[in-house]
Amino acid sequence: MISALLYSHEKKELSAINRLGKEIVCRISEDDWDFLSFSDKKTVLEFLGRNPVIDMSCIDIVDANGISVAERLRATNNNMYIILLTDASVSPVLYIRPTIMAGSLLMRPLTADAVKRVFTEAVVEYLRKFEKNDGTSFVIDNRDGRQLVPFSRIFFFESREKKIFANTGSKEYSFYDTLDNLEQNLPEGFLRCHRSYIVARKRIKKIMLSQNTIIL
Repeated sequence: MISALLYSHEKKELSAINRLGKEIVCRISEDDWDFLSFSDKKTVLEFLGRNPVIDMSCIDIVDANGISVAERLRATNNNMYIILLTDASVSPVLYIRPTIMAGSLLMRPLTADAVKRVFTEAVVEYLRKFEKNDGTSFVIDNRDGRQLVPFSRIFFFESREKKIFANTGSKEYSFYDTLDNLEQNLPEGFLRCHRSYIVARKRIKKIMLSQNTIIL
């Protein structure tokens, strides 16, 4: 499932963006999308504290902490497509920076046509990432649709219940495959340590051979 985070301090505007964004997704994508809407700064920061994998976001940077929210999202989601929601009162110097790397801008006052155009461009561009995966992300394909999960976010792969589970610390993604096949196709940063586990080398904190245990 592809996730989209929306953040705006204006609830009416947030509702309109949510509705229009879903309309665009239904029209041009066959994947399931999960839209997460926030109008409260504290709530969105608490959510981000769980370190979620977010694929697309629309962030209100006119709000006092909007810039920091966008930066925090980018810091943990390198492949995310960011739409910035702003107006003429915010200098481009504040948001045209490598710590955000926005893909699009939505300028207030908003119109339905502008939201549709920007979201169409964003969704099309994000879906292209599945076709031109640069090797930095793992493509999960299951009944919920496709998901790009950066390899840097994955702690381990586990085989159980006749499925494979990719664990990011905050969430699990299940799909059908075998560890033998994964072992052959994953990049060098992963290590098969057990018949049921493949772990990310950089996540290994300690190896206790006497106890047959790896601490991540």
